[in-house]
Amino acid sequence: MKLFPAARRFFKAIPARLREAPDAHPAIFTVALSFLVTLYIEMASRHSPLKGIAFLFVHPLNFAAGMFIVLSTVSLAHLFKKRAFWLTLLAGLWALAGTVNAIVLAFRVTPFGVVDIAVLPSVFTIFTVYLEIWQIVLLAVFAAAAVAGLAVLFVKARKKSVNIRAAAVLISGSVLLAVGVYSLTVVGHEEAREETFSNISDAYSTYGFVYCFTTGAFDQGVSRPDFYSRSAVNWLVGNLKEGETPEVLPNVVFVQLESFFDVGYLDDVEVEENPIPNFTRLRDACSSGFLTVPSVGAGTANTEFEVLSGMSLEFLGLGEYPYNTILRDQTCETVVWDLKSLGYAGTAIHNNTAIFYGRNEVFAQLGFDSFIPIEYMDGVEYNPIGWCRDSILTHEILKALDSTPGQDFVFTITVQGHGKYQRGVDSEDTESLNVTWATDPEEEDALGYYLTQLSETDAFIGDLTRALSRRAEPTVLVLYGDHLPNFSIGSEQLRNGDVFETEYVIWSNMDLPQRDEDLYAYQLYPRVLADLGMSPGIITRYHQQMRDTQDYREGLNLLEYDMLGGDWYCAGGHPPYAATDLRMGVDQVVIDRVTVDDSGLVHVYGSNFTDFSVIALDGEILDTVRKAPGELIAPEPVPLTDPGQFEDGGKIVTVRQVTADGLTLSESVGRVIREALPAEKSE
Repeated sequence: MKLFPAARRFFKAIPARLREAPDAHPAIFTVALSFLVTLYIEMASRHSPLKGIAFLFVHPLNFAAGMFIVLSTVSLAHLFKKRAFWLTLLAGLWALAGTVNAIVLAFRVTPFGVVDIAVLPSVFTIFTVYLEIWQIVLLAVFAAAAVAGLAVLFVKARKKSVNIRAAAVLISGSVLLAVGVYSLTVVGHEEAREETFSNISDAYSTYGFVYCFTTGAFDQGVSRPDFYSRSAVNWLVGNLKEGETPEVLPNVVFVQLESFFDVGYLDDVEVEENPIPNFTRLRDACSSGFLTVPSVGAGTANTEFEVLSGMSLEFLGLGEYPYNTILRDQTCETVVWDLKSLGYAGTAIHNNTAIFYGRNEVFAQLGFDSFIPIEYMDGVEYNPIGWCRDSILTHEILKALDSTPGQDFVFTITVQGHGKYQRGVDSEDTESLNVTWATDPEEEDALGYYLTQLSETDAFIGDLTRALSRRAEPTVLVLYGDHLPNFSIGSEQLRNGDVFETEYVIWSNMDLPQRDEDLYAYQLYPRVLADLGMSPGIITRYHQQMRDTQDYREGLNLLEYDMLGGDWYCAGGHPPYAATDLRMGVDQVVIDRVTVDDSGLVHVYGSNFTDFSVIALDGEILDTVRKAPGELIAPEPVPLTDPGQFEDGGKIVTVRQVTADGLTLSESVGRVIREALPAEKSE
């Protein structure tokens, strides 16, 4: 009978003991907290408590590496008097990162990494596509509550004396353990790690979120080959033969198709009709094959990088997006630069916002002369979840080809096939293809919606090929998928057996031989130029001449490092390229005249306005309505009250092209209002 009162006293004392633990046993408490946080992160990342616990026992060394990394950061709290606050903050940041990863994995295959933080401004622009309004509100409430809770904790937390010696021992010990165990995972499993890290999803699953997230923070840029030197690069480049320029230089058009995928490769799926008949027809009649891309379900910009540069992401950091790291402030060889050396003009087109993945800045580094994002397109139509329909792109491609007197390289990125597909089935105007998916019936509606969008993209392909075939200029069109759509598809479900494979087709109105072969994304443009008899650029010639050699991979790593992280020995020690003065749009926005009506409303008349055009008065953006194709109006009266305000030259009116969140992309030449308002004149 005495046992029960003792047990009650024991359990009753637990809350008090927990409150006292941070002070009574600070080191033990910090280790325990780090263990629990790491375990929570792995559970959240796998969307399963049981799988998180299984990871602890199946990969104990990898779990320990992650735990000691967390411990080495959380233990910094012992340097501050308000220890409870800093323990909560530092542990909470790790838990937040794990929670964000769990949310991200609900919408895409690629886990959350350090590089994603740089993409956050772009992500905010598409928040409403992936989340319902109530979910966004709920997240905002949780965020506000967390910040408020931390503020209260900071104010009320008791100050404790800092034991510098004990803190130093704990911090240094945890850092040494983190480095030691991390090194053991690298040294002990070097070969397995190299293979696993080529697939970021597998890497996170095998090594854990904390391990990979931290690796991504430090593992950026191109890995330096052990044999890198001036002589090695010169020898490699010296063995490449110079190419000849053919007599016929055709226009070259690349179209990167968002999430484009032939569902016929997926087992246990039946569709009422083929959603991509135009692509299927081209695949049978033209050069085609599978294209191995670096990502699944997301990562458009990384496929884009490989296709444009001829470089492999294999040699870059874990989960790195070059558009957000090394290409922000440096150039490298690309197909754009190579073709510009032959007199081509380079134009990029994307029916999405210019700032996504920082393309409005990066495309200048890649060599493009102009960029036509959605902000410069007129007649935009949207699908039920808010992505621009791809049908508009035929006109934009033809406009780009007509904008220059010579040959063009036009690189187009579609967007209509973008997820989140599940949102589409809730829209009243959604008509989805009937689909039966035996292995995943819960996704049938979402797959049907996706295939409906795909069929519209395929209709664009048909329109584009017909339009190009009617042109007198010789033209080559390259179509390829950037990655598979974001469904739970495994390689074992695919008849081709690889989720990293999409498809490509090379169409032309020239007499090119049909040659089918499977390629990596970074081999695509050298292959196309080879078919055309072109060999400009070092990377181009390297792929064309060395692809079948034994040391092909090592040589590519050497050139890639030399251009992205080395000394440009291949070009005599100096980068041969400088960022272009990228022009936004190809049609200049022009103001013909400006008037102010009796109500004080400013009217701007001109040409090439779009739904993203706004009026700016002396640099201040006004609320703007597009009343007609060539007329903008500020619906609120302009506060011009001083009759003498125009005596010093008047007000300057311009038209700006802005993104949805108000970032100015370009501004027209200004016009000056030199007359006072009619109401002021009457006075």
